[in-house]
Amino acid sequence: MKGTGLRREFRDGNAGDLENSGGGEVAKQGRVLEYPFPDAAFAGRIRTCGALTMIGGALLTVGAILIDLGWLVDLRAIASLGNAIAAISGLGLLFLPIGLRASRLGGTGILATVGTASLVIGICLASIVDVPAILDPTDLEAGGAMGPLGLLLLSIGFLAWFEAIRRAGGLAGWRLYTFLAAGLWFPLTFPTIQLPLFVIPNGRPSFILLAGVLGMLQLMMGMVVRRRMAEKFHDRDSGR
Repeated sequence: MKGTGLRREFRDGNAGDLENSGGGEVAKQGRVLEYPFPDAAFAGRIRTCGALTMIGGALLTVGAILIDLGWLVDLRAIASLGNAIAAISGLGLLFLPIGLRASRLGGTGILATVGTASLVIGICLASIVDVPAILDPTDLEAGGAMGPLGLLLLSIGFLAWFEAIRRAGGLAGWRLYTFLAAGLWFPLTFPTIQLPLFVIPNGRPSFILLAGVLGMLQLMMGMVVRRRMAEKFHDRDSGR
């Protein structure tokens, strides 16, 4: 596929960020900005980031299910396997902030930077806490210390990307609000559902409701990144 231009609409608040990003020649026509998009090979790598994110999200969901199942039937081997899968899932989920940043769905401003950094650190912390529990699923010390911090950073990252993408006009509808749902999931559900129903009576949270749901939401984000890149190239080739 030859040609360099992709047509993309940005709201005025984020147009300056794109023009000052040094990403090649930019022409402004009203609210429509034309800028050279990376070639097909680079867009293919962004779609690969989306695919790896989908795999990571699916692994996180499966791991969360196994962790809760192992606790429910009192089989440590199942819980250990779940923790191992959840820890490995972080390797795929790290490609979510990488793909989002490279795709420029949220521009290149401060919100995109904060969102990327928060997601990278949050994913790393959330994955690290699963490592000690692989050997001993009852070891929740690491999770108690670093788990909430990692989840808080994830929430900040998702909310930052929601606002960055909303301002840039990179996504709309359910695709955009997937980021909002992921950002609000932990702060809204932990005090209202997890604490009274799981943490206080059982001494542990429900990993299906916590990590499992976030895994599914990140799987959807990976799918959104892949499809958005495909749509961009389809629009370019059809002359839109």
